[in-house]
Amino acid sequence: MNGVGSRVMCTGLLIVIGLMCSPSARGDDKWTMPVNPACISSPFGWRHAVGPMAPAGMHNGIDLPAPAGGHVYAVAAGRIRLVKKMGLGGLQVDVQHPNGLVTIYAHLGSVAPAIATGQREVAAGSWLGRIGRTGVTYGTHLFFMVMRDGQAVDPAPYLGVTPCR
Repeated sequence: MNGVGSRVMCTGLLIVIGLMCSPSARGDDKWTMPVNPACISSPFGWRHAVGPMAPAGMHNGIDLPAPAGGHVYAVAAGRIRLVKKMGLGGLQVDVQHPNGLVTIYAHLGSVAPAIATGQREVAAGSWLGRIGRTGVTYGTHLFFMVMRDGQAVDPAPYLGVTPCR
C-alpha cells in the first residue's frame, strides 16, 4: 500500500522522459496537477509563524506557488460542493470526490466562468479558476487540501509533488 489507501496510477508526461505516478481519488482515475509546474513551498503539518496574520499552527494542506492569473485545475472528477470567499483561504472551491475525498483549492483570484454560472460536475483537468491573493497570503500560490472522511490528510502523496528547490 502507498500510505494513502488507494491504488497508484502512472501516466507518461510529454517532453519529460519517465513516468509520474500518483494515487487517485477513486483508485482507478489518474490525478491531474492542480497547477503546472508544481512544487511545495509550504508542506502539510505543523509550521512556525509565517507572518502576523499566519501564526504557528497546523497547516492542513500544501502551498503550490504559481503566478497570479495562472489556471487551477480539478485533480479528479467530482462535484462542486462549495464556492465561497471568506476567511484565511479567501476565494475557495471545494470538490467532492468518491469515497469521502474532498479537494479544496484556496486563494483563488476568480472562478472559471462555467463554475461561476452553475456548472457542478467537473472532470479531471477541468478549469476551476485562477491563482490570486485572496485571504491571507504572502505571495501568489494555491493552497491545496485533501480531506478524507472529514479529516485533513497530506495531499503530497496524492499528487506525487515534492518540495521546491
